[in-house]
Amino acid sequence: MKKGEQFQFTHPLNHVAFIMDGNGRWAKKRMLPRSMGHRAGVKNVKKIVDLCFYKYDIFACSLFTFSTENWNRPPREIKYLFKLLKIFFQENIQEFLEKGTRVVVSGDLDDKRIPDDVLTTMKDAIYRTKDCNNHIFNVLFNYGGRREIVAMTKKVVDQVQAGKLDARYISEATLKHFLYQPKLPELDLLIRTSGEYRLSNCLLYEICYSELIFVSTFWPDFNESDLVSCFKDYEGRNRRFGGIK
Repeated sequence: MKKGEQFQFTHPLNHVAFIMDGNGRWAKKRMLPRSMGHRAGVKNVKKIVDLCFYKYDIFACSLFTFSTENWNRPPREIKYLFKLLKIFFQENIQEFLEKGTRVVVSGDLDDKRIPDDVLTTMKDAIYRTKDCNNHIFNVLFNYGGRREIVAMTKKVVDQVQAGKLDARYISEATLKHFLYQPKLPELDLLIRTSGEYRLSNCLLYEICYSELIFVSTFWPDFNESDLVSCFKDYEGRNRRFGGIK
């Protein structure tokens, strides 16, 4: 995007998600430890979220921060990731409140492996911003698409067994009600950085009619120009939703 150029949407984009990939490779390319890549990646979260919310007025933004598979990483790296996440919330909660941005978390927060201080920090952010309605910042933490579907299925079964739900009338709307964040708008666009072409268990149910864009840029280097390029690509898509246009 040229300096001074202002991008304007002509098609609705209410919810964008990011698979923020490439922190480790960004660091390796610069002969830095992986921790520095994660640090640079978290720093970039604020820049991209601010652009999405406060410049381009996108209502909801989902970021894949820690997956159920990420527990397979070295304990030291996991500990550092959690530290960065905690700091991020502590440093930005006041601005989220001032600008009316609600924090929600998608994922299994009952996992006993999650440190108490990290869990407390996230729950505090959720509680303090619960009445904010200008934007929604959805943090995918300890998240897996398959695990979400399993959890959703268990909740439906519990409701049926308790006599609160008639199995004959289970619909797509019924299932959506039991997602981690059922009130989020439909996912319009998912962007994955770093040149990988896979979903990595991200939002498998929600992604049904989303537009997918894969870019080669590592997440710490992903900037406004890259973001606008993705928006322009999205604008050029013909979203038919199974119909004919």
